[in-house]
Amino acid sequence: MIQPQLSFDGDPNGPAYERWREQFCRQVANVDFVPVGEGRVHRTIAPAILPRLRLSASFGTPMSFVSLGTNDELIITMSPNSALSGAMGKRPLEIAAGDVTIGDPSIKGARITQTTHGNFQTALLPRKALLRACPNAEDLIARSIPGANPITSMFLRYYDLAHAHADKLAPAELDAVSQHLFDLSVLMIGARGDVAEEARLRGLAAARFEAIKADILAQLDRAALSLSDLAATHRISPRTIQLLFEKAGITYSGFLLEQRLLRAERLLRNPGLRSRKIIEIAHLAGFHDVSYFHRAFRRRFGATPDDVRKLAGGAE
Repeated sequence: MIQPQLSFDGDPNGPAYERWREQFCRQVANVDFVPVGEGRVHRTIAPAILPRLRLSASFGTPMSFVSLGTNDELIITMSPNSALSGAMGKRPLEIAAGDVTIGDPSIKGARITQTTHGNFQTALLPRKALLRACPNAEDLIARSIPGANPITSMFLRYYDLAHAHADKLAPAELDAVSQHLFDLSVLMIGARGDVAEEARLRGLAAARFEAIKADILAQLDRAALSLSDLAATHRISPRTIQLLFEKAGITYSGFLLEQRLLRAERLLRNPGLRSRKIIEIAHLAGFHDVSYFHRAFRRRFGATPDDVRKLAGGAE
C-alpha cells in the first residue's frame, strides 16, 4: 500500500498538486486544501496521533482549508503568526494571529483560511466527550479565544510539547499526555464544576510541570537560574514549584543539578568541542564553581570530566 504524501512544494496548477489534493487532502485529511493567491504552494504537515485526540501542525503559504462535511469531531485551530478568516456555516470567522478558535468540520463547506505565510495547528477532539465536559463548546464555534489567557497559553505550550514528543513516548505516557491536553482543552473552552476541578488537578498541574522543566532545560547555562525567577515567569509561588517536583519524587535543586551534569557529559563526548577547556564546558552547563563541578561530576558518573572526554575520544 502506497503511503500518502504528507507535504507538497510546487505549482498548484498542475497534475502533481491535484493528485496530492485528492490522495491526501480529501481522502486522508477529509479537507480540501485550496491555494490562496498566485505562485508556488508550499505546505509541510506533521501529524501526531494521541489516544483521545489528533494533532496536526503544518507550515506554508496562505491556504484555505475547506471541510467536506464527513468528520463529526470538533477542531481547535490556531496560528501563532497568521490571522485566520473564514466561516462555519452562517457564522463568520475572524481570528487574530496567536488566538484560538473552534471549528466544526461536520459542516460541509466550512472554511478556515490562513491569510499569510506561517504555521497552522489543529487538535481534533471527539465531539461527544468534549460536549460532556463543556456543554457550551458548540456555542464558541468560530469565536475567538484569546491566546494571552493563562490557560490558553498553557494549552499552546503543552500542545507544542505533546506534538514534538508523541512519537517517542510509551503507550502509558502517551495516554497521560493525551488526557492532560484534553483537560487543558476543556479548561480553555470553559468547563465548570466538578469537571473543571478534575481537569485542573490532573491536566493543569501536569502541563505546568512540563512547561517549567522545559524552561529549565532552555536556561541550563545560566548559573543564576533561580527558583524565584521561574516562579515569577509562571506566575506561581516558589513553593508551588517545589511541590510539583516533590510530587514527581525529586527536588527542584536535584533536577537542576542532574540536568546540568547530563549536559556537561554530552558536551564532553562531543568531538566538535574537544578543543574547549573543561572550565568552558562547565560554564556551558551552568557551573561557575569549577571545583564543585568536578566533585559533582565524579560522584554522578564515577569518573572525572577529563576521563570521560578521553574515553569518548578513544571510542571513535
